[in-house]
Amino acid sequence: MEVGFGTLLEQKQTLSQSQIQSLEILAMDSMELSRMLYDEYLENPVLDYTGTEPGPVKTQELEGEYVGTPFYQHGEDLNEKNDGNIPDQGEDTVKTYILWQLDRSRYSDREWAAVEYMTDCLDDNGFFSAPLEEVAAACGITCGQAARCLEDLRQLEPYGIFAQDLKHCLLKQIQVLGLEDTELWTMVDGYLEAVAAGKISEISRGMRLSTARVRKCISQISELNPRPLAGFGTEKTSYIVPDIILRKEDGEWYGELNDSWMENYRINDYYLKMMKESAEQELVQYFREKLERVRFLMSSIEQRRQTILSVVNYVADRQKAFLEGRGPLVPMTMSDAAESLGIHPSTVSRAVRGKYMQYPNGSIFMKSLFTASAGKEEAVTVMEVKQCLKELIEGENREKPYSDKELSEKLEERGIHVSRRSIAKYREEMGIRGSFERRR
Repeated sequence: MEVGFGTLLEQKQTLSQSQIQSLEILAMDSMELSRMLYDEYLENPVLDYTGTEPGPVKTQELEGEYVGTPFYQHGEDLNEKNDGNIPDQGEDTVKTYILWQLDRSRYSDREWAAVEYMTDCLDDNGFFSAPLEEVAAACGITCGQAARCLEDLRQLEPYGIFAQDLKHCLLKQIQVLGLEDTELWTMVDGYLEAVAAGKISEISRGMRLSTARVRKCISQISELNPRPLAGFGTEKTSYIVPDIILRKEDGEWYGELNDSWMENYRINDYYLKMMKESAEQELVQYFREKLERVRFLMSSIEQRRQTILSVVNYVADRQKAFLEGRGPLVPMTMSDAAESLGIHPSTVSRAVRGKYMQYPNGSIFMKSLFTASAGKEEAVTVMEVKQCLKELIEGENREKPYSDKELSEKLEERGIHVSRRSIAKYREEMGIRGSFERRR
């Protein structure tokens, strides 16, 4: 074995810190970009903020003469489409309904406070898991009093509310139906996990029941309500702030960024004038560095705008039928967009990451508009295959449901070529069980 020295010429491409920051800005959504700019405003005196809400009030010394050079201006004002108003959340309908069912005169003031406290502790499903000791300490009552209040609450409608978990929620509903000490009660009490997993054979052996009887009990369990608060609208209204607004003009789709708020940021002319007139080199150098930072942000944000809009316009052109409600999504990957636009696929990924697009039919997650073809059929998307599977399974004979192989053959008849293994994968993604578990 010979050991020697040699010279190897190798070319490597590395990203500078500014390039990395520029890519990070590209990946930001509108809210993240807004926070980043505001943080920069707090630290950089050359960057001025002229907005009213949110943001600091402009100081007296910056008013008047030095109005400021526009930091970022473009397009028309989009505030009409998204004025930022938050609607009234209204009263808590769940709490009102629960308290309405109770006789206030049966409780002392502290006990009633405990009832309200426990109602506020309900999770989104309607379950109560807070320790009674905590309730008692918070409301100044004994644990026994708290337990009696909780027992009263567990008798209220919707039945199963205030249960400690799913099992006790279902058992309460079975009790109300008068089916205590039945096979149904035993199955929920001891085999609920097996029921959820569809392990019919395990339940059949453990309870010494026929599989037909087990299936009948499971069918009854499926009719119970696992989430007592479902439909009460306890969740707070939330809003999606679209990053892109898509418009249709003269039959063509055009995208624009929802970033008119950036016009509130300007380069402060007061400090630009100070740079020109100051004789202190250290001060001039300090402001020069801050100015370069602002100019870098301006350049990166403008580059971000151009990249996002180019991707948006490409997507709008490819998915025109979907946007107009005339058809499903067509197969389109990020690599396709990158090749067409002459950029790297990772750039496309950053441009759409975490961003929502608003169009006449609502708002949609940008990433969801990219979909690969299913199997060898380039004209069929996974979404279409799943829709076909759903239709086939909903229309099947429940006494003899289709196997994955039969589903593959049915799709073949429609001209969609998908393997049995892919069928199983899509079925599991949709939460649809196998043919054995689907059999009535």
